[in-house]
Amino acid sequence: MLSLGPVQDFIATARRTRDLYAGSRLLSEAAQQVARHLAGEVGEEQLIFPAPGGEVSLEELGKAGIPNVILALVPKGKDPKALGEKALEAARAYLKAKAMEVFRGRQDHLFLDTALAQVEDLLEGYYAYAPLGAKEDYASTRGRVAALLAARKNTRDFAQVTWGSAAFKSSLDGARESVLLLPDKPEEANRARVTLGLRPGEYLSGPDLLKRWWPVGEGFVSTTHMAALPFWEGAKARGLEGRVREALAEVARLVGEEARSQTWHPVLRDTPFGDYDVRLLYETRLEEFTSLAEDPSRLEAVRKRLQTLWAELRQKGLPPPGTYYALLHADGDRMGETLDGLQNPEAHRAFSNALAREFALKVKGIVERHGGGLVYSGGDDVLALLPLHRALACARALAERFREVMAPYGKGGVLPSLSVGLAVVHHLEPLQDALDLARRAEKKAKEDQPKRNALAVIYSPRSGSELAVRGRWDESPRLTQRLLRYADLIRLEAVPSRAAYELKELIREAGDVLSEEALVAEAMRILKRKEMKEAYREELAHWIRTKEHVERLAHELILARPFAEAMEQAGVPVESREVWDAH
Repeated sequence: MLSLGPVQDFIATARRTRDLYAGSRLLSEAAQQVARHLAGEVGEEQLIFPAPGGEVSLEELGKAGIPNVILALVPKGKDPKALGEKALEAARAYLKAKAMEVFRGRQDHLFLDTALAQVEDLLEGYYAYAPLGAKEDYASTRGRVAALLAARKNTRDFAQVTWGSAAFKSSLDGARESVLLLPDKPEEANRARVTLGLRPGEYLSGPDLLKRWWPVGEGFVSTTHMAALPFWEGAKARGLEGRVREALAEVARLVGEEARSQTWHPVLRDTPFGDYDVRLLYETRLEEFTSLAEDPSRLEAVRKRLQTLWAELRQKGLPPPGTYYALLHADGDRMGETLDGLQNPEAHRAFSNALAREFALKVKGIVERHGGGLVYSGGDDVLALLPLHRALACARALAERFREVMAPYGKGGVLPSLSVGLAVVHHLEPLQDALDLARRAEKKAKEDQPKRNALAVIYSPRSGSELAVRGRWDESPRLTQRLLRYADLIRLEAVPSRAAYELKELIREAGDVLSEEALVAEAMRILKRKEMKEAYREELAHWIRTKEHVERLAHELILARPFAEAMEQAGVPVESREVWDAH
């Protein structure tokens, strides 16, 4: 068993979504090199995780993402220690060769030797092995190897770096020195950064630059793309896409070459955002374009053109682009228990192959059908960016797909399931903060009682405190359906916006004072004095039976609002049975 790292910290060290995606691909391709080396030495049929074979090759599995833990059987006569060392050497050599390729043509702006030394030192690799007697001992032997690997990882090697210097530290994590070779004058240095695809003021290390310049053929979506997609869907639904394209073209001419984009991600193919930078739609981001920051009159002309567009679109019922998107993080439940139930290598290989073929390789299609961008889907682990109007349906689709694939592996009536965390965040929120929020949401889904098989959503508004809700997938109706229903009621203006906040205030002020019966009665009184149709009042009252129900209703009504705004903008049908079933 061989493990590569660092995983979470390295991937999360990202300022752009492109960095995030490139970091995940970099580690996945390094793991693929390990698997390829082992397959060449012991035979592909001896790989247990990942488990290529049949219709699925190692290269095909690599498209989804190779997990950072590799498991293989080593035949008699082969030295497992030598295999482990050689496999790690292959991964490190691959990354160094890739860095040479990526840095080529830019070496005049780099301390190249230091950059390559940092890349070579990046990968952490650990392995453990144990003799396997009879195949009947497979489960216990696998558990023993996993324990040995965990112990080995806890006794990390700490070697002195060879590339330390007094240079500025990386702007992303402060862990390594910057390797940028720039002019002394700040203005000239920033111009050089822009030509290199960097932001003004950035100092980046070798691994940072490897991620930033890692070749991404079709490009990757940004958080701003995700925030703007409901607007584009709404423009199409209202027959206004021509007006938006025309305005973008005019604004792009004023901005100049900076306004061009080369992002051909599948979800952007029928949008203007493959040709034009999506930041052009956001007045708060216009000064990020050098030509506008240096020319106030041109900046004002662009603002006026956008304001004219917004006035025109508002008359047609379409507000300007929104500012929130969803970051999804999902992880399988009871996977350790499931693996413990696999009694021989053949069963484990079949499980690995099914997980990769029927789930991991399908995730990209599911995410993109919901308008999102997949960062990675390694085994049972998923990270993706999504537009708000489709985020809940995507979470549901992923959980359902995982349940179907894992159904044959249930034990004692307990099935593996998928816990999903959704972070609803502002598109300008630092990416590392958004990742932390998504991971906290996934942890809440997995660990709150009753544990696992759940969705948790955490909303982080630009002003105000965080709000979190959670619901299990086997509830009826599910959390996704409840949020959809509340979003519909908000869109129909059937629920006064103050109702949710008054219920929340009731819990805060009287939750520990009033009896449960009195608290529920007071919540009912709050609803009764609000102006709304009796049918809607009765529907909301139906959800209130306990103190927990009152608090849940208040939080879910508040959290449904950003989803309601995105759905309204995108033109999602209200009170649609088809939409309800998808959630």
